[in-house]
Amino acid sequence: MLFVVLSNSKNGTCKERIARRMQWKNPEGTNLIAEYWLTTEFPNVIQIVETDNAQLLLSAVAEWDDVFDISIYPAITGEEGMRNAQEMMKNL
Repeated sequence: MLFVVLSNSKNGTCKERIARRMQWKNPEGTNLIAEYWLTTEFPNVIQIVETDNAQLLLSAVAEWDDVFDISIYPAITGEEGMRNAQEMMKNL
């Protein structure tokens, strides 16, 4: 299952967060599809993560909650969304 992770900085400097990120590895059992560090105020970091175990994401949040407010949302690809929409249209 795909998840979108939005992180908003709350403590530390950008330099400190980047240095920490360079040392941190995603939990085993997760696949980091994409990660973007933005120059916007909110969100500061966007990640697309694939995992069958959402608990792994919650564990990662616990490791970063001192410097980021983190929100996690289930997601589907655009392709999956279009297939779902086509199926819904058939049933109308």
